[in-house]
Amino acid sequence: MNTTPPAVLRLRQLTKRFGHIEAVKSLTFDVYEGDIFGFLGPNGAGKSTTLYMIAGLVHPTSGSIEIFEHPHTDYTYVRSRMGILIEVPAFYGYLSARKNLEILARIQGNVPDKRIDEVLERVGLADRARDRVSEFSHGMKQRLGIAQALLHKPQLLLLDEPTSGLDPEGSVSIWKLLRSLVSEEHITIFVSSHLLHEVEEHCTRIAVINHGVLVACDAVKNLLFFSKEDFLLLFESPLVRAKAEDFLWRREGVEIIAAPEGDALAAALLGEDTVWIRTKQGLITTLIAELVGQQCTPRAVIPQRKTLRQFFFELTRRQPAMAR
Repeated sequence: MNTTPPAVLRLRQLTKRFGHIEAVKSLTFDVYEGDIFGFLGPNGAGKSTTLYMIAGLVHPTSGSIEIFEHPHTDYTYVRSRMGILIEVPAFYGYLSARKNLEILARIQGNVPDKRIDEVLERVGLADRARDRVSEFSHGMKQRLGIAQALLHKPQLLLLDEPTSGLDPEGSVSIWKLLRSLVSEEHITIFVSSHLLHEVEEHCTRIAVINHGVLVACDAVKNLLFFSKEDFLLLFESPLVRAKAEDFLWRREGVEIIAAPEGDALAAALLGEDTVWIRTKQGLITTLIAELVGQQCTPRAVIPQRKTLRQFFFELTRRQPAMAR
């Protein structure tokens, strides 16, 4: 029995060229109903170009985009089902939050007046509806931006860096809002972000692109399940560590890591009496017994959980650049 939810967004062989530069190459993936879908990639990877193509702001060179089983060129239908917040939301600072939304509602058409009050309540700005936007903090402007994207009751929300520049409290507030939109209003969310710790915590599935090419797409929990495990070994002295390290270099199935890329805290833990190793799944118990037999008993063995940040760095750094 297939339990996969229906796809609300399908990309098939999506390609965009600017002259001789191929910014996006043959992207193919699905975003499922109920996803909080994270879209990741280094600067210049093609994230923004892809986002603009999905939003209908840039035309693909080839390939297709389907939104709720309709081609993205069916603009009237697609725009009625999709809310968009790309880059910093722009509002009239001298007008109130409600007046800004009234103007946008008139432009969109078919937005009842009560819907404005509903979205202001939904994003937590009902008590500031009459205040000028110029008095709003950056976080409040972001929430107002989400409110305008919700005016026409979309079922897919397209967001670009929704928590960029926010303090921790503001970021928590935005993500809490996004999760509630999924659970309570059954909205699917596609979010482009460079804040990897937030994506790891809040997104259900992610796609990673590099040099315009898709390099990973799966549930976050699946991508962070590795066939190898990392451990930090602490020894009694640098002398014991050196003896253990000599044994570990020669041991099949063990890799000594100088400093995990993209993990400054882990790198800081490495000292004269510590060794960072990567082993095959399930090998660590046997390995500890072997170290004991070599008179190199570890004082402590600390498992190291791989993060999305580390996975991202390893994935994007090892992929060669595409010919342009």
